[in-house]
Amino acid sequence: ASRAQMLAAALDEASRALTVNDTDTAIAGYQRALSIEPEHPAATRGLAQANTRQAVLGQMIRAQQAEAEGDLQTAQSGYQHATQLDAEYAPAAEALARVSQQINSGKFNQAMTTALAALDAGQTGTAAKALAEAERLQPDNSAVRDARLRLQGMRAQAGLQSLRRQATDKVASEDWTAAMALYRKALAIDPAAGFAREGLRRAEGRSTLHGQIDHYLDKPSRIYSATPLANAQQLLVAAGAVPRDEPRLAGKVNALRKLVSSATVPQSVTLKSDGKTRVVVYHVGDLGQFNKQQLDLLPGDYTVVGKRPGYRDVRRTIMVRPGVPVPPLMVRCEEQI
Repeated sequence: ASRAQMLAAALDEASRALTVNDTDTAIAGYQRALSIEPEHPAATRGLAQANTRQAVLGQMIRAQQAEAEGDLQTAQSGYQHATQLDAEYAPAAEALARVSQQINSGKFNQAMTTALAALDAGQTGTAAKALAEAERLQPDNSAVRDARLRLQGMRAQAGLQSLRRQATDKVASEDWTAAMALYRKALAIDPAAGFAREGLRRAEGRSTLHGQIDHYLDKPSRIYSATPLANAQQLLVAAGAVPRDEPRLAGKVNALRKLVSSATVPQSVTLKSDGKTRVVVYHVGDLGQFNKQQLDLLPGDYTVVGKRPGYRDVRRTIMVRPGVPVPPLMVRCEEQI
């Protein structure tokens, strides 16, 4: 009838003894409880703790001594061994948490010291590596966030300087397309970057000017009519004096000037007929009937049509080019209808 009371008394005595590290009394108490009720969970667990308590205490003593001497790594290892032997031993768990926090703080402070020193020295790579370690140790620390913002600013500034140097090289070689791309990249980093805004404006203007000039130089025949010729002349006025540091543009402007100049010099063209064919030169006029007539025509392509009653019309093309003599052209209707 007193079995339950005897079991409770044995467990209570053993628990009290284990609390004050009286392992012999604790072991005897848990064994007595197990003799009353074999495989009792609390008694089984308590007996295991009591059997390892001396080993736990040994690890605690060594760890405490190492902690007192400032050897936190050894202390941490000792406390970890103690918790592995008895996960419910609160002093070991508390000591492990305390020492682990001290180690974490030390590593964090060292990482931040390295990061800040690297930032001061402009060593962004070293700073980034140190900040990554600091963030791993303390992810939510505001000092890491502040330092990261500083690092981002430095990297952005370094990126802007690199883009500025690259763009300057492209401008020097008159590669305006590449320069525009670099200035746009710089503005994506910092929309307020003055050098990029001004550089992009100039590069766009120069790129447009090159394209307009190339339009005529790539196909000179475009200029051999009144409206395109007038547009080319206005383009030369807009281009103005070309800076000495733009030899490619200067070469194109000079080439266009020569093209415009040659397009305004008439060429002598001789037309021959039979005195019976009426000759019309489109955009020039009706020349009537003649045997031979000489015209002064500006460079361009001219259509010549011959008409004679009872005969099939003839059509000829005169291609007048600067400096290229035009052979005499016979225009007469010969095929009767």
